[in-house]
Amino acid sequence: MKKTSVIIAGSSGLVGSEVLKLLLNDDRTEHVYSVSRRLLECDQTDQTKLTQIISPDLHIQKEQFDITPSIGVIALGSTVKQAGSKEKLRDIDVHLVVETAQKMQSIGVSRVLILSCLGADEQSRSHYLRCKGEMERKVMLLGFHETIFIQPGPLAGERSETRIDEKLLQFLSKLVKPLMRGKLSNYVPIQASSVASALAELIHLDSLKSVERISSSYMMKMINRS
Repeated sequence: MKKTSVIIAGSSGLVGSEVLKLLLNDDRTEHVYSVSRRLLECDQTDQTKLTQIISPDLHIQKEQFDITPSIGVIALGSTVKQAGSKEKLRDIDVHLVVETAQKMQSIGVSRVLILSCLGADEQSRSHYLRCKGEMERKVMLLGFHETIFIQPGPLAGERSETRIDEKLLQFLSKLVKPLMRGKLSNYVPIQASSVASALAELIHLDSLKSVERISSSYMMKMINRS
């Protein structure tokens, strides 16, 4: 069985932390490098697979890796409320994500999986969606062998802080869920653990298109097949 080495940025977040747990307990994973600003507390049984790289600016260099990771996961992101302003949000959701992707590419990553969102579009009226769209375009220009954008709808799951707008959208979506079929099914709230499960499976797939965008409905199909 071919084993994979993975590097994750954003492993303290809602989705990233779930991905980290899955990879550390997956026999297909040889090693996981976590890049974060602070030390993570992990209770997984197999921590021999984990190397934590602590850096305020998420800096990485090739000399830090005993095993070169071929797969990169970027689960970074914020909101205007968290970041403090629209420009600071753009600094995180665009600049930091693209810079992190460039650093991963420089150490040998050939497949990158990036947490984006449904509706990412540089022409959107929403600043948040415009930032996601700009990020996707700039990452594609880097020319990874395989680039996968994970585009879930509203995320359900326990966060360290409450996002009122997200909670409201989740509540309204539940009310109309019976009517949400076809493409509308992508707007049904999806558990962060489900997104992580699909992302973890995508890490281990043998081959993908050069650019893929993975919706909530496709993620649920993947999980149901596994």
